Amino acid sequence: MSESGDAAPARHNAGHRRRRRVLIWVSFAVLVLLLVAAAAAIAALAVLRPRDPTTELLSVNATGATPRVVSLPTVSIQLNVTFLLLVRVRNPNPAEFRHGAASTTLLYRGAEVGAADVPAGMVPSRGAATLRLNMTVQADRVVAAAGVGGLLGDVLAGEMEFEARTEVSGRVKLLGLVRRSAVARSLCRVVIGVADVKVRRQECHNESKL
Repeated sequence: MSESGDAAPARHNAGHRRRRRVLIWVSFAVLVLLLVAAAAAIAALAVLRPRDPTTELLSVNATGATPRVVSLPTVSIQLNVTFLLLVRVRNPNPAEFRHGAASTTLLYRGAEVGAADVPAGMVPSRGAATLRLNMTVQADRVVAAAGVGGLLGDVLAGEMEFEARTEVSGRVKLLGLVRRSAVARSLCRVVIGVADVKVRRQECHNESKL
């Protein structure tokens, strides 16, 4: 009787230890699965997080005729200047960036004197696209912005300063799940020489927003 009585608690203790080992292994497996799931979620968020597209002004060319004053029958200023801007749009996302019609506004002394649009398009994933923007300066708007005296002052100084504002807006869709609007803008100040209608100086700032 004593031997069988001692064996029962032993079997009970052995079964209890086995259950504890199973429980420990199950808990460990669940913990590993949770860690793997968390790592996968972090990696997915890193991939799916939209990144800002950017714009970069590659070059500015100006062509046309030097501004000149015509005194008859009334005093007027003739101006024939055309700008060609090459703008590069970079897309750092692992999905294409589809944009609407990109636009550039040309300003002189804070007033709009020209504008240009390019058709909607697409920038490939982790790629870039170059946009060509042509715009002709509208003489009447230039005169209205500066007045005859102000424009003559710039002509006599030998330089005219323009401001070009470019905006490219569109959407990024990642893995068919995340869709975000994005806007890339650039602001450039361009100084052209009156005598040769050539770009003398330019300064650009870029910004983007998701």
